[in-house]
Amino acid sequence: MRYWYKIILVLSLALSGMDIRGQLRDTSLFTLYSRPFFFNVLKGEEGQVFAGTSEGIYRMDGSSMVKVDERIGYLMLNNQGKLTIDSNGIKYHDQKSVAHLLPYPDEIRDEYHAGTEDFFYIAAGGKMHVYEILPYALQYRNHSVRTASSNFTGTYSGLYYRGQKLTEGFPKFTDGHIREINGKVFICYSDLQIADLRGGDSLPLTWKTLPSGVDYSYISDILYSRLHHQYFFATKNKLGSIDHALKKSEALYTRKETSGEVVLLGEDRSSILFASGKELMRYSPLEKLKSLASLPDPILDGHISTLNYYLLCSNALYVMRSDGGVEKLIDLKKAHTILRISDAAFAIATDIGLFLYNAASGKLSELIRGVEFNRRGLYLEGDRLHACSINGMYILDAKHLEQLADRIEKTTGSGGLPFYLLPMLIAVGMVAIILSILLYRSRRRLSRILEEAQRSATKPFIKEDIETFIRENLALASLKSVTDRFQTTNAVIYTLLAPEKPGAFINRLRMDEVIRMRKEKKTAREISEQTGFSESYVRKVWNQGEQ
Repeated sequence: MRYWYKIILVLSLALSGMDIRGQLRDTSLFTLYSRPFFFNVLKGEEGQVFAGTSEGIYRMDGSSMVKVDERIGYLMLNNQGKLTIDSNGIKYHDQKSVAHLLPYPDEIRDEYHAGTEDFFYIAAGGKMHVYEILPYALQYRNHSVRTASSNFTGTYSGLYYRGQKLTEGFPKFTDGHIREINGKVFICYSDLQIADLRGGDSLPLTWKTLPSGVDYSYISDILYSRLHHQYFFATKNKLGSIDHALKKSEALYTRKETSGEVVLLGEDRSSILFASGKELMRYSPLEKLKSLASLPDPILDGHISTLNYYLLCSNALYVMRSDGGVEKLIDLKKAHTILRISDAAFAIATDIGLFLYNAASGKLSELIRGVEFNRRGLYLEGDRLHACSINGMYILDAKHLEQLADRIEKTTGSGGLPFYLLPMLIAVGMVAIILSILLYRSRRRLSRILEEAQRSATKPFIKEDIETFIRENLALASLKSVTDRFQTTNAVIYTLLAPEKPGAFINRLRMDEVIRMRKEKKTAREISEQTGFSESYVRKVWNQGEQ
């Protein structure tokens, strides 16, 4: 037991051949046992997993090992289904290879694997690799996914239709919602594009011409009112409408303040609800515009029901009751997007993780920790919740979110307390001890990283070498291209660029190039080709600079 090493290294690799509860699930390398020498691993008739080792037979209990027998050698099951030892060693096996899950997958070695519902075990090269089977799948890995709909996925690097990247004539990125309404798709970004989906699955799509009369810049969302037979949309500072035939549009409200923005929240009976900065607003053809409530902070998102209006700010979730009273429900950190999952359950996306809020119990639970999710990146289709993050799109089973939250709570030992209260429960006397332990571990980890860098790099390199490489390959630069160039790991690059993250470092160099080329009167296309930014994003940066 003293020889195991916990590796905080999420591989986010799909587990081939395993379809659990009808949903593909991913794996994370949770623990590596390097001693004793592991011969093989197999599952017994009762579903328990055992390992044959140089020190005896062990039963795998989650991520731990329990010794059950002193016999040494390869494990086999006899005709009665009992564990037995092949003293000559197994010379063959017919298991399908899962070597792609292992570190250095090209290395030649035998591997034996077996799994339970929550853990997957691979004995290879004398070591035991223990993987936690994660309760979600991850698609569009290493892409910053901004938003999603039934058929479309919008990323920072392009737009996808049923997994196929769209090229000429399509937006190169989107930072607003993608809505599929009335057989059409509405793509909200620095502009608005509308295409007809009724022509089938064939590409390219047929784009529709927008009605003139309204500035569609920085559009974020659009909905259709069956009562009013028209579309309503929100831009950075406007609420507008488009008729059913997409022939006529008009501005209904214009925000005068420069701070804050207009956010489309939904429809309640005969009214359209939207936020304008800190104000909750209502629009209807009869009453026109009316302010319903004012919150302490800007409203970023919300959910409108017949009884309650749920209003999300960065640091709190509020509810406005049918009597007009406003109440704070929970405190949050860096929140921006909310989506109703069931009658009482809401998914809340933040810059520091994905959370589940139960309105009936008032409980806030973690679903995915430490991941930065993008605004407007929650989408529910059937029983699958799509959560868009800076490193891909997470897909979760919406029916089992409560079970997932309970599992994470047991794993972290948080006892059901909200995450933002945990630091307050640490006694002052324990802080010094914890910091000492962390400092000791950090030094060991840094030492391992530096040793790994010396082993893996073809020659010594420093931060300036990384910067030079990125500047020479600015349009295509990424964390992966840097690690490939210097033949090293993500951890080494993070260490050399600290405290700045690699993505932010690359983005800063690109922004510096945009400013330099802009001063030289270069065109948006020239800047786009040099920096890798889309032309529309370059123009957006110009407009922000002029403001």
